[in-house]
Amino acid sequence: MARAGGARPAAIPWTPWHIRAGWLLRSHRLRHTDPDLRRLGGFARAYGVSGQKEGGISPSTLSRWESGTVVVTAEAVRRYEGVLGLPAHHLLAPIQTVARHEGGPAAAAFLRGRYGPPAGTAANGPARPRSAGAHGTALRMDPLLDRALDGGILTSEDWDELTWWAAYGGGSVSPGRVRRAVVQRLLEETLVSSSTQWMRRFEALGRLMADPFWAPEAVAVCAEAAEQSEHVGLIEAVCALDGSPHPDAARAVIRQLTDPTTEDSRYGAMLAAARKSRKGHFGADQNRVLVDVVDGVLTSASQGAHPLPLVEAAAVLVHRLPLSAAHTARLVAAAADLHPTAGAVVLHGSLTAPAAASVTVARVLARLPDDVTSPQSGDVLGGIVHDLLHHPVADVRLYAAMLLSASPYGGEVAAALTAELRNTAVVRAENQAVPVLYALRVLGGPEQRGVVADLTLARGLPRGVVLAAVDALGHIGGRSPETYWRAVFERHSKAVPDPGEQQRVLKRLVYSFAMADELDLLTRLVGEQAREVSAQGLSRWWTHLARHVRESARR
Repeated sequence: MARAGGARPAAIPWTPWHIRAGWLLRSHRLRHTDPDLRRLGGFARAYGVSGQKEGGISPSTLSRWESGTVVVTAEAVRRYEGVLGLPAHHLLAPIQTVARHEGGPAAAAFLRGRYGPPAGTAANGPARPRSAGAHGTALRMDPLLDRALDGGILTSEDWDELTWWAAYGGGSVSPGRVRRAVVQRLLEETLVSSSTQWMRRFEALGRLMADPFWAPEAVAVCAEAAEQSEHVGLIEAVCALDGSPHPDAARAVIRQLTDPTTEDSRYGAMLAAARKSRKGHFGADQNRVLVDVVDGVLTSASQGAHPLPLVEAAAVLVHRLPLSAAHTARLVAAAADLHPTAGAVVLHGSLTAPAAASVTVARVLARLPDDVTSPQSGDVLGGIVHDLLHHPVADVRLYAAMLLSASPYGGEVAAALTAELRNTAVVRAENQAVPVLYALRVLGGPEQRGVVADLTLARGLPRGVVLAAVDALGHIGGRSPETYWRAVFERHSKAVPDPGEQQRVLKRLVYSFAMADELDLLTRLVGEQAREVSAQGLSRWWTHLARHVRESARR
């Protein structure tokens, strides 16, 4: 990339969460099989019947929600699920996830909103009986706390109810060691869950992180996990700290940036620092430390000095930190010289230059049916696809995938992305292929499995692309034969010269086996081939995970 000279960072694009929430509601209404529900008037009548409101609701109210002109409520989202016949929290969970990440008064009001199964809708199940008053609520919570502490099974619904009561409903849990045990259990379940179960637990953890009473214990649990080098959730545990304004959370993030447990914990801290900087969680001294850390990463002597994801995350912070004009110009130039992707992040607020990004988005959209890209949906969808593939903040890319997965277009987008992976130029470019593979972790199904599996064993591709494929395969639907898993293990468990790199590879490999439910096979392979002790340690975390945690995480 050409030297940036005196260029200033471009603003990182941001679409308000409620705009995309409205798009998600509208996309499901317009794709419904019942033509009456596709019309606002018909949907309004059904919405009123679902909520047992004699007067129904006006089509203009629905239109304002769907356009994002008015922020929709959590109760209204659940009502949409009922009218549309969708599973409980199919729409609400991803909307909560993007709202909490963005934050702000409107998001806070949305997240505090009470909701329940729409009355009279079988798709969402019967409403749970409610005891009257605070005493009745506390009585309902006691069995949930007992199960959390004593190894019982807890569902997503249980965590929703327990944490809403704890954070918003005036619930009190003491002493602190009990709160710590509850958060520890919740974090473990979050790390091994997926899809809607993950989103609901992540939101439950976010409630406790943001609550002043629970924050000290919630932050301590995540900070302690970050100190364990063989913990499987180092990135996730440190990232979760971005949801708490508590001073301990800021200190823990700075600690992992200046004296990291592993490269994973440092990367998690860099991701957390971007959101915490945007929220003003750091003090002046901490900001100066951040400036030094970012400076050190972006002015490295060579491209290989740090993993590319860390460099990208550091480049995002150039947009967030209080830098002088001269210092900004120096870092912009250094990032552009260090790596093309880092240069694109600081110069364009994107993983690639705008013209190239537009071409890729247009190519993906062109593979979708005409109704998907209609004027009613196309503009918002194009923005989501852009964020999915090019947004410099990894969390935004993940949450874009979750929104698309919850939409009626998820399978079609997954097929379009898979076509991208058949393009030799794309799979040889790490900044293009890796976001596609990470998107397929959420969007991919059995139809995509073969293409991704081939990439895990491919030769001549950037290592980051191959390892992203290994990561993705553990989440994609379908199964692979034992011969395949043996080949993957043989290929990727071989020693490499850099011990840190070897640890990262083994961790991804173990994670992929575990999420694909192939732990028994992994244990046999480690024993048969006498691989690195660290592989045994990483797999031990999974094999020692309590059965009730695994069982709960699926519910």
